[in-house]
Amino acid sequence: MTDRKDKFHGDVGSFITGHDARARTTRFKKRKEEQGYKPDTFTRAEFFGSNRINHLLGRKDCVGIRIYYGKRHEDADENPVGDGEGELKSRMVIVGVRADGSDIFDDPTGLKDGGDGDALADGNTCPRHCPTR
Repeated sequence: MTDRKDKFHGDVGSFITGHDARARTTRFKKRKEEQGYKPDTFTRAEFFGSNRINHLLGRKDCVGIRIYYGKRHEDADENPVGDGEGELKSRMVIVGVRADGSDIFDDPTGLKDGGDGDALADGNTCPRHCPTR
């Protein structure tokens, strides 16, 4: 049995070719359309800036990031709205991860400030902000 700490380090993940990346994302889009979604009506990607990602990676004890699938209520312009309002949309939530596999964020509930940018979310979505080619 592999020790848990061996699974969380700076070299986890595989580089893939552009061809493989396009094939995977094309497969996703095709599957959604087979499920009845119209083209450009579902989120295919989110863009996050390098400064924001580097902020997470620069946190004490951070060896990588974990990307969660999440949902939030949004209006037609992708602005957050209250629960039950607008439309519930899929969005990414990115957090730093320690070598023991634990997420690096504190629950600021009850604290004076709201934390220091514990998690990253609300990137620019595609199809709204897709590559031009």
